[in-house]
Amino acid sequence: MQQNEERVITVYLGGNKYKDVQTIAFAKSEGYAVKSIDVRKDNFTGTQLLQLADKMNVNLSELIDHQKDDFKTINDTDTYNKEGWMELILNNPELIKTPIIQRGNNVFFIDTPSDALKINK
Repeated sequence: MQQNEERVITVYLGGNKYKDVQTIAFAKSEGYAVKSIDVRKDNFTGTQLLQLADKMNVNLSELIDHQKDDFKTINDTDTYNKEGWMELILNNPELIKTPIIQRGNNVFFIDTPSDALKINK
């Protein structure tokens, strides 16, 4: 049986973080079929990153979790241009702020697992 497109969401994860796991569990409890993408393992292309940022209406720099220790270690400046931010993300996908949830063209960051309800709007 084919899943109703309206009930399928994609969750971009950063590994096995508690918030990622809870977001998936919450979405499933709301009746969604969940496709998960681990940003550390499923390589993005530059085009995919740009499309994701565009759908979220954010700059590439806003896809990065600036609070991560890894970012603080790698980053030597906050003044990258668009290409610099893209290269930083492509070379260090673990820096992407997760979870991110997507249904169709609606894409947004999840702060708490219950934020998954925003997908209904």
